[in-house]
Amino acid sequence: MVILSRLFGSELRVKMMRLFLFNPDRAFDIDCLAEKTGARPAGIKREAAGFRRIGLIKPAKVLKLTAVKKGKKVVEKKKRVPGLVLDQKFKYVRALTDFFVKTHSLENRAIVRRIEKAGRIKAVVIAGIFIGDQDSRLDLFVVGDNVKSSFLDRVVRGIESDMGKDIRYAVLSSPDYAYRVSMNDKLIRDVLDYPHTILLDKIGISSR
Repeated sequence: MVILSRLFGSELRVKMMRLFLFNPDRAFDIDCLAEKTGARPAGIKREAAGFRRIGLIKPAKVLKLTAVKKGKKVVEKKKRVPGLVLDQKFKYVRALTDFFVKTHSLENRAIVRRIEKAGRIKAVVIAGIFIGDQDSRLDLFVVGDNVKSSFLDRVVRGIESDMGKDIRYAVLSSPDYAYRVSMNDKLIRDVLDYPHTILLDKIGISSR
């Protein structure tokens, strides 16, 4: 992220570019962008203005649930609010998307370091968005023991912020993984029989 931040001007700019490029059909309002990037609305608006000037994004409407008071009750109501979406006519969309997919390989070790804090991690496998395969069932597969699920979920949310896209992930204990392999489980096949990259392997996944 440091290299990209220096190359593109700021970490926030990189995060926002990834959000729009990796979610080409999704519109975001300012609050959502702030939540996804962990940045303040003022910074979001400043970067968004720059993106609009070069034609990377365009205005769109976002359907959002908002709290509305009716008498003594507060109910949620769907409301259309101003948002922003990738302009897929921007001539460098494909080139930028390919670039950001490829640069994820520079951060693989950082991904493992974060996940290892969640427990006794035995294996980490990435697929899907990490390697540019949109058809993959999962993006992240973890095998570990005594894994703190709430901590791991926070780690994944942090990776999502850096990646710019929601991550589909699964975590199994070592015994559960061994059992599923012996049963030729579909989840294991869907991950390991298709394009993937093994970042950590202490249980012989690579020799499967």
